[in-house]
Amino acid sequence: MTTVEEAEAPSVSGPLRPRVWLLNTLFTSAILLSALLLFAVQPMVAKMLLPPYGGASSVWTTSVLFFQVVLLAGYAYSHYVPRLLGRWHPLLHIALLLAPLAVLPVTLPAWAAPGESVPVAAWLLLVLAVMVGLPFAVVSTTGPLAQAWYATLGLPRSRDPYFLYAASNVGSLVALVAYPFAVEPVLEVGEQAVWWAVGYGAFVVLLGACGIVTWRRARSTAGAAPAAEAAAAAPARATTRPKKALKREAAAAAAAVERLGWRRRLRWLALAALPSSLMLGVTTHMSTDVAAVPLLWVLPLALYLGTFIIAFGTRRHGWVAGAVDAAAVCCLPVLLIAAMPDLVGIPTAMVLSMGVLTVVSLAAHGLLAADRPSPAHLTEYFLLVSLGGALGSLFNGVVAPVVFDRVLEYPIALVAAVLLLAMTRTPSGLVAKVSGRAWVRFGLIGAALATAYLAMVLEQLALLLATFALGAAWAVLSFASRRGLGAAVLAALGGGLVLAMTIASAGDGVLLRGRTFFGSYVVRQGEDYRSLSHGTTVHGTQLLDPIGRRTPVSYYSRSGPLGDVFAGYGAPERSPRIAVVGLGTGAVAAYGQAGQQFDFYEIDPEMVDVATDPDLFSYLDDCLCETRTIVGDGRLALSEAEAGYGVIVLDAFTSDAIPAHLLTREALTAFADRLAPGGVIALHISNRALDLEPMVGATARSAGLTALTRTAAGSEPQSSVSQWVVIGRSEADLAPLGERSEDWRPLPEGGPVWTDTYSSLFGVIRWD
Repeated sequence: MTTVEEAEAPSVSGPLRPRVWLLNTLFTSAILLSALLLFAVQPMVAKMLLPPYGGASSVWTTSVLFFQVVLLAGYAYSHYVPRLLGRWHPLLHIALLLAPLAVLPVTLPAWAAPGESVPVAAWLLLVLAVMVGLPFAVVSTTGPLAQAWYATLGLPRSRDPYFLYAASNVGSLVALVAYPFAVEPVLEVGEQAVWWAVGYGAFVVLLGACGIVTWRRARSTAGAAPAAEAAAAAPARATTRPKKALKREAAAAAAAVERLGWRRRLRWLALAALPSSLMLGVTTHMSTDVAAVPLLWVLPLALYLGTFIIAFGTRRHGWVAGAVDAAAVCCLPVLLIAAMPDLVGIPTAMVLSMGVLTVVSLAAHGLLAADRPSPAHLTEYFLLVSLGGALGSLFNGVVAPVVFDRVLEYPIALVAAVLLLAMTRTPSGLVAKVSGRAWVRFGLIGAALATAYLAMVLEQLALLLATFALGAAWAVLSFASRRGLGAAVLAALGGGLVLAMTIASAGDGVLLRGRTFFGSYVVRQGEDYRSLSHGTTVHGTQLLDPIGRRTPVSYYSRSGPLGDVFAGYGAPERSPRIAVVGLGTGAVAAYGQAGQQFDFYEIDPEMVDVATDPDLFSYLDDCLCETRTIVGDGRLALSEAEAGYGVIVLDAFTSDAIPAHLLTREALTAFADRLAPGGVIALHISNRALDLEPMVGATARSAGLTALTRTAAGSEPQSSVSQWVVIGRSEADLAPLGERSEDWRPLPEGGPVWTDTYSSLFGVIRWD
C-alpha cells in the first residue's frame, strides 16, 4: 500500500532505482544486524553470569539496567559527536567500529564472583563493563546514527526514516525469540560468544559501507553548496509550481522551524520509562515464582520490543486511543491479582501479567510514535526515549531495592500506568460515550460503598480491595474525556489505595522484613510458630515451644520424605559430613548428631544473619553437630570442596523459583563427584508452577545416575506437603529408602534433559 508520504516523495526512475534499492537494503541490513547483536548478547551474558551470581532475578534486572545505560551512552554519542565532527564523522566512526575486535569474543572474567564484603549489584555492573561494555556501546550507537545518516541521502524515504527504527526492533525481537529456541539448545555459551564475534565482524563491514556512502554524500553536498547559493541569488523566473511540490516545501519549512518544548520532552521521557519499568517488574514477578531461565527473561522483553515494532511500523495512529483505554482497564484487575496472588494459578497470573505489559507498552509506545518529531530532531528524540528507558530500569534495578523492603515496583508501575495514560490520553468514542452516562458512574460508586460495607462486616481483604478497584474505575470513567493533573490524580486514586492496602495487609505478625540483591524475605510470628518466606512462598518454619523448636517441620519433617533420607543415610558413622545448599531457617540442622559436620552453602549473606539470630531461629544454635556456613553459589563452592559427603541436600529456592543452574546434567554430575561411596543427593522439587519430576528423572539418567521420588506431608504440627527426589550412583545406593517406605518410586521417563546450555520450561509448566 502506498502511503501519503511515499506518494508525495520525489519520484525515482531509470538507473537510480537500483541504487535506491541497494541503499535501502544496506542500511536496513546494518540496523537489523546491529539489533540482532544487541539483543543476542544480553541473554548470553546473563547466562554466563548465572553460576557466580545464582538464579536471582536481580541478575537479569541489573544486567538490563547496565545495557539500558550503555544504550543511553550510545544514543548520546549519536546525538552530540556528529555535530562536533561534521562530515568527517562517518570515517572516524568506522575507525571506532574496529576497536571492539580486540576484546572479542566475550568471556567471563576469572574474578567475576563477588566477595562477601562487596556490594553485589555494583560488582556485577563492573563485571559487565569489562565483559561486554565496549562492543555493546559501539553497536548501540547504530540505530539513531544510521537513521540520521540515511536522512541526509536525499532518498524518497529520507524525510521520514523512522521505518528503520521499526526494522531495528524486528531484529531485536528475532534475536530474543531465537535465543531460547534456536541458539541455546544448539550452541554452548562459549560457542555463542564466538559466533557473536563473527556477527560483529559482518556488522563492521555493513555499517562501514553505510559510513562511506554517507561521507561521499556529505562531500558532494558540501561541494555543491556554493553553486546552490549562487543559484539562489539569481533572479527568480516565473514558474507554475505543482500543488504537491508547494505542499512538500511547506512541510519542509515547518519541520525546519519545529521547536521542542520541555513539556513535550518530559512526556517522551515518561512514556518511555513506564513500559521499561513494567517490563522489568513483570520479569521479576515471573522469575521469582517460576525460574530464572532465559525463556522468562526474554518473553517480556520480546513483547516490549514487539510493541515498538507495531507503534513505529505504522504511519497512522488512530488505534492509540483505544489502546490507552484498554490499558487503563486491564491494569486494575491485574493489580488486584498482584496484591492477592492466590486468586489465580501461577500460569494464569503469568499470562495476565504479560498481557497487561503488552497493552500498556502498546499504548505508551503508540503515544510516543504518534508524537515523533521531524528528522531534524531524530537523534535527540531517540536520546530522550533511551533516557526514559534507562530511568525505568534505574528505578527497578537501583532505587526500588534500596527504598522498598519488598518487591513493590511491579504494582507501582501498574498504578503509574493509570496515572500517566490518564494524563496523556485522547478518549476513544466508546469510553467517552460510557463516561457520559451518569447512571454508570453512580452505579460504580454505589457498588463501591456496598462492597466496603461488606468488607468491614465480613473482615474480608478481597472485598476491601474490590472497593478500591471500583473506585478507580469510577475515577477513570468520570474523567475519561478530560486531561490534566487533576484527572490523572483521581484516575490513579483507586489504584494507589489498592497498593496501600497491599502493603498494609502484609504487615500482620511481621518480625523482620528485608530485601537483598537475591530477593525479598519476611519473618513472621504466629501463635506457636515462626516462619521465613521468600517472595510468596514459605521457606521454613520453627515451633516456639522449648521441645518443639528442635523438631524439623514444614518441608523437612521427620515423618516426611527428608526424614526417610536421614533415617537411611544420616547416621554419623555413615555420613560424618553432610552438605546443604540453601540455608533458609537452618531446619535441616535439626537432623545433626554429635560427631557430624553440616556445611550450609548460602549465596545470600543476609540469610546467614537471619538463620543465626537466636531471636529469630535457633536450629543452628540447637544443633548437636558442628555447623559451618559458606557464603557463595552452591554449585561453585561445592566444586571446590573436599569430596566425601554422605548426603548433599539441594534446597536453594528463591520464593518458588527453581535454581535452574543447579538442576542441569553437568550440575548433577558435579554434585555426584562430591559424594562419598554410597552417598546420595536429596533434591527438593516442590513447586506450584512446574512439574519437575519428569525433567529431573531424564536429566539424572542422562548423567548416568538413578533416582527415586516421594511426595508426602509430615505428621508434625506446621508440616507441609513436599516432594523430594533422591539421586544415587546406582540402585543399590537407594536401597535404604525402600526399606524405610514403600512410597518411594522411580521417576517417569520421557522428560526433557536440562543442560548448562538448555533449560526449557515448556515441558515442565503446570498448565492446570
